[in-house]
Parts: sequence; C-alpha cells; structure tokens
Amino acid sequence: MSSRLDADFISTLADIGTSAGSQFPWYRGAIVALGALNYPEEIPAFYSHILSKYIPENEQKLETSKILEGLTKASGIVGAAKTGNAVRPLSQVIPAHLKDDTCYRQHESFEGAAKRGRELHTKLYGRNPTFDDKKTLRAAPDYYWIVTNLFYGYIFSFDGVLNDLETGHCIISALLGIDCQEQVRNHMIGMQLNGAKREQIVAFRNVALKLAEKLQVRFKEAPIAVPDVSEKASM
Repeated sequence: MSSRLDADFISTLADIGTSAGSQFPWYRGAIVALGALNYPEEIPAFYSHILSKYIPENEQKLETSKILEGLTKASGIVGAAKTGNAVRPLSQVIPAHLKDDTCYRQHESFEGAAKRGRELHTKLYGRNPTFDDKKTLRAAPDYYWIVTNLFYGYIFSFDGVLNDLETGHCIISALLGIDCQEQVRNHMIGMQLNGAKREQIVAFRNVALKLAEKLQVRFKEAPIAVPDVSEKASM
C-alpha cells in the first residue's frame, strides 16, 4: 500500500464517496483525480487495494474496463501525457484475467462520432444559462472545431463502456485535479440538467478534493461549490 494513501485514508474516501448513495463509484473518480493531480505513482497500489476490498469479484473485470475508460476520457481534459503516465503503471498491476485488449473505437467513422459528439455537447451546454457557446467559437475557431468534433466525438461521447453521466463524473474529477474551475462549474450544471443529483456531485467532488488535500496539492483559489441548478433555472 502506498505510504501516502493508506487503508484508513481510503476508507475515509469510501465514506465520502458513498455518502449520497451515488451511482458513480467513488474509486473511479479517485483514480482519474490521481492522474489529473499528477500522482500516477499512487494509482497501482490504490487500484490493487480497492480491487481486493471494495469491488465484488464478479464486477472486477467490468469495473477495471471502466476505470481505464475513465482515464482514457480524461485525456481530453488533462492531456495525453498525464493519461499515459497513469495507464502504464496501472496496467502492470491489473491481473491477467481482468485485462481487456479490445480497441473499442477503431471502427468508428468520423461522421458518426462527430455527430454524436455535437449532440452530447448540446445536451451538456445547450440549457446552461451561464455558458456562451459562441464566445469559444469567436475566440478560437479551430479549437472549437477540435473540441466539438474530435474530443466530444471520439473521446467524451463514446458510450461503449461509460455512459454520458459516468463520463461526466470522470470529467469533473479530472477538471478538479487540474484546477479548471469555470469548466468544473459548467460540467456540474450539465450533469444536473441531464439527471444527476446535486448531492451525488457533491460526494464525488469531495473525494477529489480530499485526495488533493492529502497529497498537499494547492489550488489557486478555493475550489468551486456545486451549483444549484434550480437557482440557475430561475435566473
């Protein structure tokens, strides 16, 4: 077990993460957050511990695939380098019978992925009164095209392993880890507009922040609270 993240601390994370009866496994977001916080060396021992203590044997293969998919999707937030640093050491401790060598995206067409990505982008941002889509388009047209067609297309909207809300969980954990507060706010709003409960988002937000505190990661400002969508809707 890692000297930083011992069994007692992980138990504390589990208590935080399950406090709202969340449909989003706390350990999945924690592993994504460790990659985003730039502590990939903590991931192997953390994974091995949660595999033995928190994931039922009959769910271990699926959950391992979902953890890897969460890290893969986080590459659109934290960058390929941090994701690579996270998945390589993790792969060394995944038991052989839990490995999945399938490349799920290799047969995706650009047209299909891009269409699905634009649809997810609209689901997340279209009803958000605080988000101005045109501002990003005006700021950097190529960036906007890449994000909406490639990132949302091939990375975020792919639902062969994680659904949209599970993806949102991983995105928020990654954004918290790299201290991107405006984007965190928008995704917290988007998740609530698409069915997630505010108290669930509070729970997995607090898991990521507890990890940051334990690892003595300092943010520029106090991390944003989870917005109340009912208040936003009345603005």
